Amino acid sequence: MIKKVLMLFPILSVFLTACSDSKLMNFTGKSENWLLNYQVNVLDEDTESTNLTIKYIGKNPTPREIHYVVEGVSGKSEGNVTLDNEDLKIGGHSCSGCAVTQEKEKIKANITWNHQSETLILKNH
Repeated sequence: MIKKVLMLFPILSVFLTACSDSKLMNFTGKSENWLLNYQVNVLDEDTESTNLTIKYIGKNPTPREIHYVVEGVSGKSEGNVTLDNEDLKIGGHSCSGCAVTQEKEKIKANITWNHQSETLILKNH
C-alpha cells in the first residue's frame, strides 16, 4: 500500500505543478448602460480560454437584441445575441498557438443595440 502511494506522489506533483502555471484575470468595464466582465485564463505562454459576461444596467427596458465586439491581443470575439434577462454569459472561447492576454492590457469592447452604441475599455482588476 505504501509503495502505491509513493508511486502516485511524483505523478500528482507533476500534475499539480502544471496546473499552477495558469493565470486567471478579470477585465471589467462599465458604461452608462453596460457592465462587462471578461475573464481570461492563461494556461501557458500561447494558450488561453475566455468567458464574457454582459450585464445591462441602463434605465430603459432591457434591449432584446445586441451586437457585441470584444477585441484584445489574442483576437476578437463578436456576435449577435438575444438577451432573455439583464445579463448574458458567453463562454468557452479558447485559442492555442496565439498571443495571450497580458495583465496590463486594455481590452476594447463595443455594444450596439436599438441604434445606439457604447464603447468600453476593460481593465484587469
